Amino acid sequence: MPARPPIHRVIALGACLTLLPPCALAAPPEPVSGRIALVVGNGAYSAAPLVNPAGDARAVAARLREAGFRVDLKIDAPRRELQEAIRGFGDALARDNRAVGVFYYAGHGVQLNWRNFMLPVDARIQRPADIAAQGVDVGLLLESLGRARNPLNLVILDACRNNPFGRDFRTDDRGLSQLDAPPGTLLAYATAPGNTADDGEGEHGLYTENLLKEMKVPGAPVEDVFKRVRLAVRRASAGAQIPWESTSLEGDFAFVGASVRDLSREQKEFEADLAAWNTLREASTPEPLEAFIRQRPSGKFAELAQHRLDLVLRQRGEKPVQAAPPPPLGPEMCVAAGEGRTASYSGQALPFRPGERYAYRHIDLLRQTETARSRDTVLRIVGDEVHYDGGKVTDLFGNQVRAPDGTRWTPYQFFINDYALGKRWPAQFIVSQPDGRQVSIRFELRVAARERITLPAGTFDSYRIEARGVDLASGAQLERTAWVAPERLRGFLAMENTVRKGGTLLSGERIELTEYAAGAAPAATPAVPGQPPPAGGWRPSFY
Repeated sequence: MPARPPIHRVIALGACLTLLPPCALAAPPEPVSGRIALVVGNGAYSAAPLVNPAGDARAVAARLREAGFRVDLKIDAPRRELQEAIRGFGDALARDNRAVGVFYYAGHGVQLNWRNFMLPVDARIQRPADIAAQGVDVGLLLESLGRARNPLNLVILDACRNNPFGRDFRTDDRGLSQLDAPPGTLLAYATAPGNTADDGEGEHGLYTENLLKEMKVPGAPVEDVFKRVRLAVRRASAGAQIPWESTSLEGDFAFVGASVRDLSREQKEFEADLAAWNTLREASTPEPLEAFIRQRPSGKFAELAQHRLDLVLRQRGEKPVQAAPPPPLGPEMCVAAGEGRTASYSGQALPFRPGERYAYRHIDLLRQTETARSRDTVLRIVGDEVHYDGGKVTDLFGNQVRAPDGTRWTPYQFFINDYALGKRWPAQFIVSQPDGRQVSIRFELRVAARERITLPAGTFDSYRIEARGVDLASGAQLERTAWVAPERLRGFLAMENTVRKGGTLLSGERIELTEYAAGAAPAATPAVPGQPPPAGGWRPSFY
């Protein structure tokens, strides 16, 4: 097999399993029925052979066994063998449907019409029709996982893309297509969908190298593992390679030890992080921001810190890759206002602009009556604050900073800059009332769906955010659902708020957009900390 050049072009659609170094676990545990893995390494292609997949797959299999997985290892699998192995993997998970499942694939992979295909070693691709006929659709794997109904699956597809077809045929689309993770599954690309990535010169690629390091952290939630990997890969590649994840996980998983929440410890961390963030929010160098994010990648200020880091790196000349947009939703699900066609999220969020006007109506959900109308106009953006007429101030994401009556909020991240289906994050803040009273609120949020929403202001392709929270003093349970379309406008489209105490519904309100007017286009000036892409404005009726 010919040797691969020192740096080759790769794409990896990753999910969470590669390997622990031999020293990470002192004594390999016995395989347990609760962990099942299928590992595939295809490199012996007649055209465009690959050197690393077989060795990578063997190493992954070995490390998974050390972590207690029962592993089925396939090297240089032809199409029929790969299909049968995937079916067998799904059957094994169905028999032990409380198991954690892991699928790892290293080899060539391509996309065609929004579908991703793994290429068996016996594939002979000369025209587009050959991809579906001779490749193995990733959909077959995801369908097998769906039928198994086990609670948690991790998928990694390390699919090399240095043109496996030679001169005879090339696809128009680079890399792999963006996929939404099915229920209970985490997918993690080694770079943004639609992009390729340099693998590096070491024993493992840049992505795998950092994943191996982060998997050794005892008790680290799997989503934290990938956030740290993303940061490390981005910084090492100067933005040329930025890993990307899609998740619908509900449970927790750690490679080493157990992932356990401690609410009292989280409260102390919040207090410490709030003090640190108030210092870092105007940081002009990346190092302290990186350290802050690495310490708590899923912390109460991690999204704010990531946004600040983006601005600092952009100011220093980084030009990060952009993810290809997801497949468009069907017309029956998502129609752009006034256009009569689908309009999926492009990944390019708009900032607030001076002159933007948002008008909302407020509806009491208990009485189903309109209670008020409100209107906000953006006057100016000053640093990391958006100032409106009437005295309201938000951050660049639309989270409250100050209300006209003098109420103030500590920094928080209900609305964020980077939405993706399945994404989860926390928010916590302290509200200081004009009379001196303080209220402390904690939320857990997730992007639950991409869907169409019809409002008086129009019909929009939106993300639906679901939030569950608590008033830490009174114990009242808070539920919020918000709809945003960040590629169309920064302010929120609609929001529903309810408050319950002891099982009793105390209040409920829906706020929805009735009118919107765009502001002035921003001047073409160099990136300045505090100015590029933000997300959503909001006038809460409580807290």
